[in-house]
Amino acid sequence: MHVKDVLDDLDIRVKLPQHWYSTEVSNEFEDAELVRNDEIIKIKVECEKDTKVIIIDVNDGMSVVSLLPDKKVIGVKYLENKDDFEYIGKPSELYF
Repeated sequence: MHVKDVLDDLDIRVKLPQHWYSTEVSNEFEDAELVRNDEIIKIKVECEKDTKVIIIDVNDGMSVVSLLPDKKVIGVKYLENKDDFEYIGKPSELYF
């Protein structure tokens, strides 16, 4: 499953860098819910072992993270340039 599939399933239309659309995400996002849709889009799915979240801020980047039961966060933040990304390992208020 790709980010584009998740956005299509939730009927969200937003202009993003092409490589964000093609980012692979867990098939568990088939049951995702739209939590926020304004200047920031937040999509979340509760899984058996963790919670998975996609945060899209067109001006800042797209994050795909897993929130672990012990409140740790792991994931990747994709930036506008296809080859630029950051690993996420610190909790942020935005993810919860």
